[in-house]
Amino acid sequence: MRAPHFVRLAQIDEQRFITGCRSGVVHLTWERITARFTQEEFQRLAALLQQAEAAPSPASLWDGHLHVTRRADEECEFRMGPLALLLEPGEFRALARAAQEAADRLEEIRTLGMWDEPEPEESPSDQGGLLGRTPFSQN
Repeated sequence: MRAPHFVRLAQIDEQRFITGCRSGVVHLTWERITARFTQEEFQRLAALLQQAEAAPSPASLWDGHLHVTRRADEECEFRMGPLALLLEPGEFRALARAAQEAADRLEEIRTLGMWDEPEPEESPSDQGGLLGRTPFSQN
């Protein structure tokens, strides 16, 4: 079974969603920004968000360049290297659920081998046939 080049892995709404592509990149779009992860980084991200959601507040969890801080007031700061998102509790839960849904969908795609086959190349137009044609009428 083949998958298209881009697949929507999870969606919160029209401005917040997660997609994956055949080249192995996972795109987390949050309003006007998009962060890109390798599939392995994204799996770690989903696990970190799940751990942070389950941890009592205040909590601070790290995994490489990923950092999640939940404060006693329940505001959450999610850092990916130099990029930070400040999230309300509902937004954080929505992100954690979407990341887990996307990680599960990504694993399904990998297990089924949907991206194992190379993409078919675009068939070139018949350039040779066009060159052999006379551009003017025979009259």
